[in-house]
Amino acid sequence: LGLDYAFANHLVEDPESKTLTGELVAGKPIVHAQKKLDLLRQLAGENDIPIERTIAVGDGSNDLLMLGAAGLGVAFNAKPKVQKAAPTRLNGESLLDIAYLIGCTRRDIDAALAGP
Repeated sequence: LGLDYAFANHLVEDPESKTLTGELVAGKPIVHAQKKLDLLRQLAGENDIPIERTIAVGDGSNDLLMLGAAGLGVAFNAKPKVQKAAPTRLNGESLLDIAYLIGCTRRDIDAALAGP
């Protein structure tokens, strides 16, 4: 995917359907609300980015600390409680909508997706 960083909970895969069950893999670290906030601050600091120039996107209650700390916190297709509490909400079909929200054009997006 060309990501510089990726953090996620490790989820159990159903061997028959090859789908995620939503259960956490035992023994793996959990990326909980405080961890998400800490990671946002850590990555901003390591990259000399003021926290007010960051973007965070989430859909659950465990995202609210992170969404509130980011310069732009977006509840994307979030649960109603999260939409009410988040600084910004967006309900759409694609996370590409976030790119439009920050001012990218279709040409910008197509160029980024095409790669080098």
